[in-house]
Amino acid sequence: MVLVCDREVSDRAVACRERMRERGIPAAASALSSIRDCLPARFFVTFTDVFDDLRRLPFGEIFCVAVGEGFVNSALNAVRVPDPEAAADEVWDRLPASLGNRVAARSSFGIHLTPEIFRGAGFYEIRGHTVVFTPSEERVFLYLLSATDEKHCAPPAVIRAYCASGEASSDDANAASALVSAVNRKLEGVSDGRAFREKRLAGYYRGGI
Repeated sequence: MVLVCDREVSDRAVACRERMRERGIPAAASALSSIRDCLPARFFVTFTDVFDDLRRLPFGEIFCVAVGEGFVNSALNAVRVPDPEAAADEVWDRLPASLGNRVAARSSFGIHLTPEIFRGAGFYEIRGHTVVFTPSEERVFLYLLSATDEKHCAPPAVIRAYCASGEASSDDANAASALVSAVNRKLEGVSDGRAFREKRLAGYYRGGI
């Protein structure tokens, strides 16, 4: 969902990615040269000294949050924030709209991501059922919910990069399968069939939820 971009996969990009993950937002870190390997993404987070290089690439339709000092042209579908914490705030404030709501219903207790999905403090209320995810499961849930459909699947390597702990490896397929299966088990009885489904040789996508 969120792709933190730097010229290389730097320490600052990884730190920013982890700040997103602490907020329950699925995020991956990527070098500018490998952005295509991590798409789809709903948001870019980058740094002001890298912003111009990123916007020279053909991804201008993806909203960008630039961290740091200096000027960022908001006409380029972007906003500047001072630090990674503010970047996480900016992404979270825009998250409900990315899930299809014009206005998210907010309260001191949580937020409606969709009319049927309420995110509270440490739990989700989905169609009258209370669901508690582990951090990795929550990242899978949010990522597949917002970034996939029958035409746009998430490959196992991308799911692992966004949602799992550790580095990518040859075990991407097994790691992704285990994460998606765990989420589907917790959503049994909540969704119409499997919440997230697998398309052979393509990956996983939002199904009956």
